[in-house]
Amino acid sequence: MTEFSVLAPSKVLHIRNLPEECNEMDLRTMSSQFGEVHRVLLMSRKHQALVEFNSLEDSARMLESSEASPIRLGTRVLVAQYSNKPEISAPENRDGEGGSRQGYPLQIPPGGDGRILLVTVTNVVYPVSVDIMHKVFQVCGNIQKIVTFNKQGKVQALVQFEAPHEAGWAIERFQGMNIYSGCNTLQIQFSNLTDVTVKYNNERSFDFTNPSLPALNPNDALLDRHHHNMAGFVAS
Repeated sequence: MTEFSVLAPSKVLHIRNLPEECNEMDLRTMSSQFGEVHRVLLMSRKHQALVEFNSLEDSARMLESSEASPIRLGTRVLVAQYSNKPEISAPENRDGEGGSRQGYPLQIPPGGDGRILLVTVTNVVYPVSVDIMHKVFQVCGNIQKIVTFNKQGKVQALVQFEAPHEAGWAIERFQGMNIYSGCNTLQIQFSNLTDVTVKYNNERSFDFTNPSLPALNPNDALLDRHHHNMAGFVAS
């Protein structure tokens, strides 16, 4: 007689039968309707993924929904079950599925410590913000700081991780991928910086190690108010 083991409830769900074109943002968006998603690990070659929610209640909600009514993503009906993992963690080495994406060189430039990535977003259709960068890269590890900026007509971001292996994993997972279907393509390399300077926490920059930073330079606020008053004066 064959015995089947029943997996204990977990915040992590094992999702199978994913469509070919599925990316992590698609999966995160779909899963978010059931609760707050902490991390997503996509195994595209196997058409499978692990989705970690912030609570057991959220993972149970998605599992119960999939059992009551099929959950579709693209043309596929997803199969969900509890994972035997209590959480998703970044690997300590780079021997994961497929190795380095497209043979991308994981070389840290002189002066850098391997924790900071320079991300260039090409084919930009949708806005790039701290929140979007954080949602994309948080699956790879603990993000400390993010700064977004425009330089010579390019939309770029600096993403600082807690450890070098997390940044290296991010390059392997996301180099050349699109944030959205067909657009906002990621070109990623190591930065030669050892620390990202963040003075304000807002949609363009954020220090997750110091959430009490002000959202705006007081002088900028006064300047904005002056421009607003001048515009009102000219219009009257």
